[in-house]
Amino acid sequence: MYVFNKKKVLFGTGSYDNVLSGNTVSVTGDKGKAWGYTGNAYPKLAPKLVTYIPYSEGLDEVNKLKNDPSKEKEYLEKRRILEDEYIKSYYEIRLKDLNVDELLYTLRHEFGKNIILLCHEPVDEFCHRRLIADFIEMNTGIYIPEVAVDEKGNVRTLKPIRYTDRLEKVIKESK
Repeated sequence: MYVFNKKKVLFGTGSYDNVLSGNTVSVTGDKGKAWGYTGNAYPKLAPKLVTYIPYSEGLDEVNKLKNDPSKEKEYLEKRRILEDEYIKSYYEIRLKDLNVDELLYTLRHEFGKNIILLCHEPVDEFCHRRLIADFIEMNTGIYIPEVAVDEKGNVRTLKPIRYTDRLEKVIKESK
């Protein structure tokens, strides 16, 4: 194993829509094909169908409540429960036994440095790429920002949804 700077492996996370250049790596199961992405992919971080399908089906139901102002509280509560179930499943299947140092080494070895992990959700939606980023931060202290990058390489840092507290709860409960 060669020596590498863990802080230089990941530049950030983003969506297929807002990262248009850079050293990108898809972390979705279809490797970004549904969004026209043709770059690098690391599907080992993609959610398994046992995690994704219940969330997707539940989200369709929960979103029926979204536009009814009288059901806002019910919508937010059910959405949170659905997301918590996803976080628990994703943790158990993908993160629980993940050695973050080995992951960073593998990503560096396979894709270089300053990698931007991609999936399809916009910055203000629940997203597994941010679960990955928060999990890495929890284990290394390295903050991984959410970014947007235009065709010319201009970078904007965005404010992502953070899952650290929810992940910590799931980790405590799994012990």
